[in-house]
Amino acid sequence: MLGLASKSVVPVRKEPNETTEMVNQLLFGEKVSVLETYKQWLRIESTLDSYHGWVDSRLIEIIKDDTDLNSLNDYIINDWLVEVKDLSNSSNLLLSPGSFLYKPVNNRFKLYEQEFEIQNSSITTAPPTAENLIKTALRFLNVPYLWGGKSIFGIDCSGFVQVCYRTIGKLLPRDAWQQAKHGQTIEFSNYATAGDLAFFDNEEGQITHTGILISPNEIIHSSGYVRIDKFDHLGIFNNQLGEYTHKLRIIKRLL
Repeated sequence: MLGLASKSVVPVRKEPNETTEMVNQLLFGEKVSVLETYKQWLRIESTLDSYHGWVDSRLIEIIKDDTDLNSLNDYIINDWLVEVKDLSNSSNLLLSPGSFLYKPVNNRFKLYEQEFEIQNSSITTAPPTAENLIKTALRFLNVPYLWGGKSIFGIDCSGFVQVCYRTIGKLLPRDAWQQAKHGQTIEFSNYATAGDLAFFDNEEGQITHTGILISPNEIIHSSGYVRIDKFDHLGIFNNQLGEYTHKLRIIKRLL
């Protein structure tokens, strides 16, 4: 079976139970393959990044198996918050950056068979430039850190990077260590530019954190909340704590 996330934010859990760990989120319109069913739960795989987990079936719009998901032409929201109305019941949804709209025409679009109308925004596209990437990233300032989160109501470090890059049409994997495999390696931090990704490791050498450079010596990242800190060849320096909080492993350029 195939499906689409039909709510603003769909929690993806480790096990088919609302009390288990949230490992990811699906944003409105994200495409999934259904791998297994258990009671009201679906084990899904995202078609964007192959991430697995369990979701409540009431939050997924199931579509016909013979539908080609690639035929659903999509537009990725890059605005701060887009309000849409479900025309079947006149209820409204607030959509976070990185959500998908399908074939919007005159502010109306369909999520498979559900029809929606955009209430407060005009449809624009964001070319894949560092300027547009940073513009989106700055919209997330002060959003609280949330493990598995990908929305403006809570986001983790790799979710932040994934969603910001998605809004300019660059699709990345979900986790920081996976993202670090993409792009061109920048050997020295003083060669870094706005839009480059920096990755940080722990004492075991595992990449556990990432962020987006907004200049060669500043980084925006989700740590406690989305914030801007100083950056250099050693890592991230937190002015409030007066110390380095993350040790630099590698810098990658994707733009």
